[in-house]
Amino acid sequence: MATIKASLSHEERTSQEPRENRLEDVTLSRIESVNQTIRLLRLSSTDPKHAFRFLPGQWLDVFIPGLSKAGGFTVTSTPREGQPTSERPAYFELAIQKSENPPAKWLWRPEDDILHKQLVVRVGGSFTWPPLDVDYTGIESVLLVAGGVGINPLVSIFSHLLQQSHPPRTLEFIYSTKIEGGRIDGSHILFLKRVMGLLKEASNYKTNLELFLTGASKDEISKATGLPSDVHLGRITPSDLDNALGHDIQRRTKTLAYVCGPPRMTDEIVSYLASREGMTGERVLCEKWW
Repeated sequence: MATIKASLSHEERTSQEPRENRLEDVTLSRIESVNQTIRLLRLSSTDPKHAFRFLPGQWLDVFIPGLSKAGGFTVTSTPREGQPTSERPAYFELAIQKSENPPAKWLWRPEDDILHKQLVVRVGGSFTWPPLDVDYTGIESVLLVAGGVGINPLVSIFSHLLQQSHPPRTLEFIYSTKIEGGRIDGSHILFLKRVMGLLKEASNYKTNLELFLTGASKDEISKATGLPSDVHLGRITPSDLDNALGHDIQRRTKTLAYVCGPPRMTDEIVSYLASREGMTGERVLCEKWW
């Protein structure tokens, strides 16, 4: 199944997902390298007064000159950045992983080749806050579980929730990612620095981040810089998920979970969370990136 899905284009994989009718003209206005395989792109409105409408967690169809099929990339900024200010136009931020996928490959061309190029995008997707088909009235706790680049929609949701005057009482963030070897620098782990910064600013709320690193040793962790205090070696376990959910059944009945990552990880975690007492399948939302 995964092989079949992987062979489909983004538009084919998401053909049943909701999409906006409106196409947006944008300019690739900024490129920032996170590490050797991921770069952040800013797509700014060509109209300084125009606002972008989207929900945290959604993605863009990105239409690139010369390519017949659109690429699909998650919006990692929040609706706040989709509003123009006196200093800047509205913009979308995307995190692009280096790959042979034609749209991603084009967006990884040398900066001088693509900076300030004009593109066309369209908003789509149903993995959102607030959830489109779930009654979230009375939700007091949100659990976010990210695997690798699955952090992309979750960093948008997390950032947006902390921008609200009355966010959920509890925000739990579990982030698992693979370390490729060498010296570990937290600033090179996608969005880790941003999430840690948001946690510091959210001192008035009950928030927690747990980082799980695979491919790293205890010695490498001891010499690492820029990591949170709560770092685990290895994969997320059922016990870790139970601790994040909390053992109060009443709290679980008011919990909404978002899971995004590789298919196998997503399937296992979604199944486990939905089976826990107090939880239901409809309150465990997931998005897979094949």
